[in-house]
Amino acid sequence: MKNTLLLRIDAADQLSWADADVANTKRGSAHDVAADPIALASDLTLVLPAQKVLLQTVEFAAHERRLLRQTVPYSLEEELLDDVDAQHFALGASDGQQVPVAIVDKQWLSQWLSQCLQAGLDIKHVVPEQLLLPYRANCWTLAIDGERWLVRIGLYRGFALEADSAPLALQLLLDNAAEIPQQLYVYGDVALEMLLPQLPELLRGIVEVLETPTQEMSPLETPTIDLLQGVFARMLPWRRWWQQWQWPALVLVAAFVVQLLVLGIQHHRLSKQNIALRQQIETVYRTVEPRGVVNDPELQLRRKLAALQNHQGGGAIALLQQIGGALKSVDGITVQNITYSERQNELRISLSAAAFKDVEAVRAAIANTGLTAQLVGSNSDGDKTRAQLRVTAPR
Repeated sequence: MKNTLLLRIDAADQLSWADADVANTKRGSAHDVAADPIALASDLTLVLPAQKVLLQTVEFAAHERRLLRQTVPYSLEEELLDDVDAQHFALGASDGQQVPVAIVDKQWLSQWLSQCLQAGLDIKHVVPEQLLLPYRANCWTLAIDGERWLVRIGLYRGFALEADSAPLALQLLLDNAAEIPQQLYVYGDVALEMLLPQLPELLRGIVEVLETPTQEMSPLETPTIDLLQGVFARMLPWRRWWQQWQWPALVLVAAFVVQLLVLGIQHHRLSKQNIALRQQIETVYRTVEPRGVVNDPELQLRRKLAALQNHQGGGAIALLQQIGGALKSVDGITVQNITYSERQNELRISLSAAAFKDVEAVRAAIANTGLTAQLVGSNSDGDKTRAQLRVTAPR
């Protein structure tokens, strides 16, 4: 788990932060922070000066809970000097009846967050300075930083005071408090004998000076309000992620493109092979069935074979068996083509013979087998006679 690094905005509009040695405080711009190795190894929290953040508490009814973000600004409108639209309102954890609110100038906060973003700083939290002071129930905490006093008097109540006006302000707080605090914890490099005369009389007997410097305090150690909400809510750090992963991402995209090209080439090659194979299949099919439409050659051939095998009366197989001997009985006969019609159960035989009498001899031989053989047509082709016979089984 990373350590938390607090980036404090000082009066000179500079950032101050402490390294591993808390006593060694550094100051500079957002770019100076980004150049410090400790910032790269830490979760960054931007701490807003107490004088820039107004803390208030707003009471609400149960039915208003879901609309608090919209209604709270206008509930406080009369208590603010500046226009409501120019302010950023951040809500803390409510107790069901009231909700703490941190109010800061919207443009001022936006400028600081833009500076940090441009410097490459990933700000995880933005918190008010006064809520970094330790809190204990019924106790007040006072941090003295030169001429500035920082006071926390409640879970979500705190502010900054000028040293000259601090005694009067603390007295007014006591006069309006529901009860006197049980303890006043004081942080800072200040002598007790110098501090006590500046405090209201009721606080002098409950002072306890602590040596822990405020720089060591973390927003994780005490209840606070994170101002990174609403229009300033954190978004995913796409810019930083892109800087870290852009080269692996580019390599992945390049590999994907190459893979697509390879798949495209393979698909084109397989498509050409498929076309060539279909042409071969159709060519083979046409040797069996020269006419008709070819949709699914394999299925069409299977159907034709089934028809030849299952037709009543033996079908084409039976006819061929009967005429086989008749065709062989006449010399010089050449069978050029045989087609079968399943509907008429007939064979059409195209043949070539040396003379027309040989054709008649074949027809007579087929008729002697009990089949009907008719001469459909004949013609002379040089020294050959071509003829076509229709052979049917008797009905």
